[in-house]
Amino acid sequence: MSTSAPIRIWHAGADMVGESPLWDAAANAVWWVDIAGRAIRRLDLATSEVTSIKTSFMPGAVALDGEGDIVVAGGTGWYRLADDASFELLAPLPGSPTGMRMNDGVVDPAGRFWTGTVPTQPGKTPCGKLYRLDEAGAVEVLDGLGTQNGAAVSPDGATFYLADSHPDVRTIWAFDFDVTRGTLANRRVFHRPARGRPDGAAVDTDGCYWFAAIDAGLIVRLDPQGHEIGAIKLPVSRPTNLAFCGETLSTLVITSMSMGTDGEKWAGSLFAVEPGVKGWPQPQATSLPVVSSLEPAKLKTG
Repeated sequence: MSTSAPIRIWHAGADMVGESPLWDAAANAVWWVDIAGRAIRRLDLATSEVTSIKTSFMPGAVALDGEGDIVVAGGTGWYRLADDASFELLAPLPGSPTGMRMNDGVVDPAGRFWTGTVPTQPGKTPCGKLYRLDEAGAVEVLDGLGTQNGAAVSPDGATFYLADSHPDVRTIWAFDFDVTRGTLANRRVFHRPARGRPDGAAVDTDGCYWFAAIDAGLIVRLDPQGHEIGAIKLPVSRPTNLAFCGETLSTLVITSMSMGTDGEKWAGSLFAVEPGVKGWPQPQATSLPVVSSLEPAKLKTG
């Protein structure tokens, strides 16, 4: 499969590291982050207006909670975005690690928010970890990751996907997923891209895994067995992540980055394309730690 559908530019920005597109059906809007630019952005599809919230930390991934509020995995913790543009701390990273920050994430069908970490400064030792955030707090599930990415869950909840974008790894894994207990098992290689490195990902209603092939300028579709069955060519070399959006979840929205692109015209923009297949409604982060409403920990935006 390949598509000749036109690539549309929904926001001609210049995000340093655009990431984590999120469809907000209730608001008819798309949220995403600029990690290095320390911003959370929102595109109103009715008006095409983009608003931005500056953060004092690097935001890695966003999700919607059960009340329609934004939950942010960023810096060294998980936060809820309040109406006054401040951030309520939900949980810190276990062990208060130094030199690490949040990166890619996904919400599972039970409402847990899974997020990985990457070092703020590149190093030779793979020290990234995958965490599970639920009502009891955050727990480490997996370690030894170079550049954690590609977190996704199959529509039936039976398979969990995880990628490592590090140039020395370039691998996507699949796990057997126990939704009830929130555990991973039977880790196996799902796919190793022939072009580019695997960044953010999404899964369609057919159970096919789509990933942004950074440095190759492609969005690649894999069948449930991990075989490449299609690709979409983009006008930028460094796409970063994607999500299905729109009333029928038939539009693919794609983030990109301008860092490391040597002045590409549309680098860092938000793109949209009709891929010919649909996504499935993503779970909300409903299994979160309870924070006292009397003295919430808040981090003011810049």
